[in-house]
Amino acid sequence: MYPLLVVRAARERGVQKIHVAAFEGETRPEMAEGVDSIEWMRVGQLGRLLNYFSRTGVQHAMMAGQIAPKNLFELRPDLKALVLWVG
Repeated sequence: MYPLLVVRAARERGVQKIHVAAFEGETRPEMAEGVDSIEWMRVGQLGRLLNYFSRTGVQHAMMAGQIAPKNLFELRPDLKALVLWVG
């Protein structure tokens, strides 16, 4: 529920563009209502997240909500995430 409240509060305070990186199995579908765009991805798809932010012109980001611990055990990092991880 917290991410939905964050989006509503941001709109009420005049934030004009809201782009949401949504995680499959984590983000509530109703999050798509009231935002300018939403991109669904799996936890660990760092390259996809960065490409989405680049495409939409995101310059500032915040995280709201959490990833359930069980989904961290099903993490499938993409190449970008792996490169940073093994660094």
